[in-house]
Amino acid sequence: MTVVAIGCALASAVFAALGAFLQHSGVRQVSVDGSLRLRTLPLLIRERTWLLGVLAHVGTAAAQITAIALAPLVVVQPIVVLSLPLVALFGARASGRKLGSLAITGIAATAGGLAVFVALTARTAVATEVSTEQTLLAGEVVAAFALVLVGFGASRTGRARCLAFAVAAGALYGLVSVLIRRVTQAVMVMEQPGIPWFSGLALAAAFLAGSWLIQVAYASGPADLVVACGTALNPITAILIGASVLGETAGIGAGVTMTLAVCGGVVVFGVALLAHSHAAAFVAPPAEPETSSNALGRANSAPRR
Repeated sequence: MTVVAIGCALASAVFAALGAFLQHSGVRQVSVDGSLRLRTLPLLIRERTWLLGVLAHVGTAAAQITAIALAPLVVVQPIVVLSLPLVALFGARASGRKLGSLAITGIAATAGGLAVFVALTARTAVATEVSTEQTLLAGEVVAAFALVLVGFGASRTGRARCLAFAVAAGALYGLVSVLIRRVTQAVMVMEQPGIPWFSGLALAAAFLAGSWLIQVAYASGPADLVVACGTALNPITAILIGASVLGETAGIGAGVTMTLAVCGGVVVFGVALLAHSHAAAFVAPPAEPETSSNALGRANSAPRR
């Protein structure tokens, strides 16, 4: 089952990258002054590129739900990070530019650290039952964290606004994975008395809030920066909840824990390199030094009195 779950998580990462790329293109078509408002929502719904992104995210949700239902969160959720290098590749191909050495190093670090992390957790992590008390605790902490970020982002513009909303969305998506685990366990395990409807409603609310925050972040910054923050906070939130609240890593020894921490650091380093490479790619080129021929040409073209 773990192998199937990992395959579904990989498919989810591909769909997520494609959906992010398409939705970013659609949002930028209708956004005004780097912001997205409710009155532009009808225009967004009619944007074909954005709708294709929504369709891709449907595939993301289906593959991710299957993966979460079959394996522990600490195994499948980190694979979401692969959507970041993928969206960087999609963006480079669409713009016709080549990836620099910084971006290539970031992709290698992200993929390599993630591969070792998943391989270790797949062997040692154990899926545990999610209780109502654990769900409430995780929801309260993540909701408080997201509200603080939303308040900060609402008072900022540009890059700071983009980062705040993208991080808040990533944290909410991490909570969504926990709620999915709670609901799927109730459906799959017949001994449990019915479906936890409160968790289902919380799941829908967290997903819708995260989806809107992602659209606002797209309107304020580049797609790969949004994906970098969202895909980093999504698995980080899920891993922290899975390890501390759900106890999925209770049987892992100190040596394996240290190795996982190092792998996580390598992945974060790769994500940072990718984000920095994007920023460097869009820095305005330096002004061309003025030569005597340029100066003479301007002098000749100047109007004479």
